Amino acid sequence: MLPDLPSEIILHIAIHLPTVNSLTHLAQTCRRLYKIVTAEEAAFFRAFIQRQFPSTKTPLFWKDAACALTSRSRALDRLGIIGRFVLPPENVTRVGYHQETRDDNPTLGYRPPIDSYETWNGDSWADKKEVLAWGAGHQLLMRIKQSGSQPHENWIVFNDRHHVSSYDDICGLHLMGPESGGKKADIEHLILGRIRGDIVRLALSASDTAFETKQRFATKGMTLDRTDLSDGSEPIISGHFDNGSIALYHTVDNTEEVEPFTWIEPNSLSRSRYSKLLSSTRIAVATGRSEDTLSISTISPDGISRVRQIGVESLDIEDQIGHPAHSTVSAIAPLNSHRLAGNPGDVFLAAWGDRTIRLHDLRTPHSYETTYIDTTDPNLTYSVHPFGHDRFLAGSGGDALVKIFDLRMDKTYDYLDAQVSHTPSLTSHQKEKRAKRPRKNFSLFLSSPPPPLFRQQNGRNRRRGPYRGPVYTMSTPSPSSQTVYTGIVDGVVRLDFASMDDLAGPTKEWYERVLDLNLPHKPGMYSATTPDNSAVLRLAGFERPDPDDLTTTSKLRTQTEEWCLNPESQSNKVEEDAGWDWRWQPLSEPGAWRRRDG
Repeated sequence: MLPDLPSEIILHIAIHLPTVNSLTHLAQTCRRLYKIVTAEEAAFFRAFIQRQFPSTKTPLFWKDAACALTSRSRALDRLGIIGRFVLPPENVTRVGYHQETRDDNPTLGYRPPIDSYETWNGDSWADKKEVLAWGAGHQLLMRIKQSGSQPHENWIVFNDRHHVSSYDDICGLHLMGPESGGKKADIEHLILGRIRGDIVRLALSASDTAFETKQRFATKGMTLDRTDLSDGSEPIISGHFDNGSIALYHTVDNTEEVEPFTWIEPNSLSRSRYSKLLSSTRIAVATGRSEDTLSISTISPDGISRVRQIGVESLDIEDQIGHPAHSTVSAIAPLNSHRLAGNPGDVFLAAWGDRTIRLHDLRTPHSYETTYIDTTDPNLTYSVHPFGHDRFLAGSGGDALVKIFDLRMDKTYDYLDAQVSHTPSLTSHQKEKRAKRPRKNFSLFLSSPPPPLFRQQNGRNRRRGPYRGPVYTMSTPSPSSQTVYTGIVDGVVRLDFASMDDLAGPTKEWYERVLDLNLPHKPGMYSATTPDNSAVLRLAGFERPDPDDLTTTSKLRTQTEEWCLNPESQSNKVEEDAGWDWRWQPLSEPGAWRRRDG
């Protein structure tokens, strides 16, 4: 009998249980098993996380971490998504100068660079600090939120310019986070870049409304296109300029004026349009040329040395009339914390000009390993964002689309499978396991009309009606976070991946306290009694057909208009059996006159 076994054997058995519910049910079997599981709770849940989420870094609150990660995984499988606009309150703290004079009259909205981080600073999972910042034209908006036993929230609006124009817009933003070290709790360090060519490191304080310029990065006065910051304990920053030049700087340099330690100059016949730091020792540059469209180089104290070239001819792209931009790479995202990753910078996703996202692995001789494509969207991809342990999101260049891709699809890539000399055939058990994997490859519209306050935040915003523009940027505070902040024209939309059967179920108090989503507890969209910064959007989207499926039509789904955390209002509970979060309205049965696509 299981209860009669030694506790060591029971522990060994329990760490192989596939779900948190299995461990809970084991503890409920009898008093002895309950005592064993309770006594070794940390070991049980630590083993569970290390087995089921091996690449996800979490704080050492193992039970809460297991619940939070399984909740997010369930929400991704069921597409439990909650969308809201992120809006600062009226009582923001103003830092710097705020009587500026505008020297031009722009008609286009700003493109918000976003960064965020969260860190745990208490005795439980709920005790954490989250910082969110984005560039709002020439201003910086920052929210500092403390959750848990002593909750509070501060907003900062920063500007250090007396006279402003579109050249003062922020095009690069990087929060240094807790790793920067040696800073006070109420001071945030960040690196900020403006289009006119200024890259500075700042220290902002909400408590005394002060700021200090710590460092300036020399740019020779060139117009700046974007910046990037690598991960790691000694990150480097890159400045990508409008003429295609790329400068690399050390952030651990203590001098007030930081010179680039190396440059990447464009070819005389073309200029680089995009670049991405894959790690602190590797950079990928989109050259725009067909023979070496994507050039990957190693960064060392001696300079830059090219290690790999990927030309557009090696990608099996079909020639299409009217698509001259095949040699374009518009977004890159490294997968350094994914289970597929080897050394930092080995594995990454790249969005190519044929609207296909490819997974590249520099450890193999192949130009790419697998592809991800939305055949319904004609736009380029503007952003790629790994999320969770088995998904990534892509922001479209139009139609307000956020696409969710599953890295566990059929033909799942694995590094060992990718080796030419070691290609094992799948067993019947492996094929059956892959066939059961979720296949909800979903495209989500962020097209809800902005609230009045959102439209009033920036004088350039003259948009009316639903949003139809690009999704420029994305940020997630930590590898275990359930939130993705998405940057659209003139603002930010927050997406929380949380399943309604968790938020309204028997353990809803835990989710409300630990996840701290700050959700409204009564139904309603934008109204006189519903604050703009808490209103839940009515999202819409469609499940994409397989790229090889040329007959199935995409079916639009919408979320219910009413929002409420009352379990009695679960009118769409019937969809649970189909694996959908119950906020998604059921699809109506096709009529006799309608086509059935199976």
